Amino acid sequence: MSQTSRKFRALRRRGLIFVAPAALIGGLLVAAPAAAQPESESDVIVLTSDQQTQIARPTLDAIKADATQRGVPLEAALDEYLSGARMSLTAELEPDGPADTPEVNVDDLTAGELEDLRLIATQDGISFEEAVAAHGWQGTFNDVADEIEASYGTEFSGAARSQDGKSAWFAFKGEVPEGAVALARKLPVEVKLQGGRGFTEADLEQASLTARDQVAAKPEVASVATWYDIETGTIGVGVQLQPSIARDASAIEQITPPQPQIPGVGLAVSLMDEVTAPEDKYIRGGGLYSGCTAGFNLKYKSSNTKRQGTAGHCARGSAGATQTYSNHSQAGGSTTIKRVWKHEGRYGDLAYYTVGGKTPTRTFYHNWNKTRYATERGGRPRRGTRICHFGKTTGGSCASVANSVVNVGDIEGMVQMDRNVSEPGDSGGPWFYGGTAYGVHYGKVGGKSTFTPTLRFDSARDYQVWIK
Repeated sequence: MSQTSRKFRALRRRGLIFVAPAALIGGLLVAAPAAAQPESESDVIVLTSDQQTQIARPTLDAIKADATQRGVPLEAALDEYLSGARMSLTAELEPDGPADTPEVNVDDLTAGELEDLRLIATQDGISFEEAVAAHGWQGTFNDVADEIEASYGTEFSGAARSQDGKSAWFAFKGEVPEGAVALARKLPVEVKLQGGRGFTEADLEQASLTARDQVAAKPEVASVATWYDIETGTIGVGVQLQPSIARDASAIEQITPPQPQIPGVGLAVSLMDEVTAPEDKYIRGGGLYSGCTAGFNLKYKSSNTKRQGTAGHCARGSAGATQTYSNHSQAGGSTTIKRVWKHEGRYGDLAYYTVGGKTPTRTFYHNWNKTRYATERGGRPRRGTRICHFGKTTGGSCASVANSVVNVGDIEGMVQMDRNVSEPGDSGGPWFYGGTAYGVHYGKVGGKSTFTPTLRFDSARDYQVWIK
């Protein structure tokens, strides 16, 4: 790992709900939860933004001032700065050769993050400066959330960023720990710390799996997916009925499982025409195939063995045993790769292949013919985190994390976004923010883009995303 990457990492580092009677909403029968009970003011600590640690970005401020003086867009001035800075890059900083995105930092932000923030600005219809202010601190947010969960896991009830990037939220089963307050002061926005929820996030995860198993055992059910809303404590259950079963209120009654015996946790059951839809048919390694998109290259933890990671459903059947990998057009070239392992179950939707006759690298395509180094392995992204993905059908796009644990049939632990930004052919492709590798694309669950976290490769097979 380069000294630049080490330095950058060092810098970065919410009730009881009941099921209401079913209602017909948008053609679907929904058993919706009632509103949560009002929280006690004594259970909530609010840290206003003026109490928080503000992020200093002197280099970016200087680039802004230069852009204003010359009457050019900030983006143009930033491109000039990055172009000049990359001239000093060495082989140590780019060990697998130059990437289109330079391994350069602007204060606490990498060039890759700045690229993604531009894409987010375009999609949200806001300025680049507004996108930096709203989302440029989310790396610190995720680091703080990870540290709070690691320190107070038996009390931790969840974390989330607001969609507008102006606040953050942390919750706990009992009282808010003093240490968590101290950690939350690292964030540059208003933070709400909520205690007295009565459950942990681990309780929600287990209750979600229990609900899935109970519903899946019903003969009326063809397919089921579960997730949970970390802020309300509601477990969502999406159900596709067998064709012979009438879609009416009695169907909801037949398939609704018992309420979880956990204070503050409830169920919301909805009938769907299609619960889940993987977005391809065939295996795709680290570039392009006929039906899928590549994910990240992997390295075994205790040896130098390299593999290409992708989605498990891409590797089904004899057609997925051997395939041809192709780079994007500007790089060109192809090679034959062979399936080594595929999994659709406890660890998500994953597969990996040999690397064939190509030399594996730590880079990945983040857009057509645009490469970037993977510099960090992402954990489970928190609700509200903005991350991006590349797929051969849709190209580059970004969305916000809605639910961080989604279970589809036997496939567990995937991440669901707040909307759909993917189409058939995108499966297996990378989900990322800057150089942080978050996941490989699965498809749609409940009509929203969904992926498997890359950390599941490690849990299942001791493989990790190969990073610089």
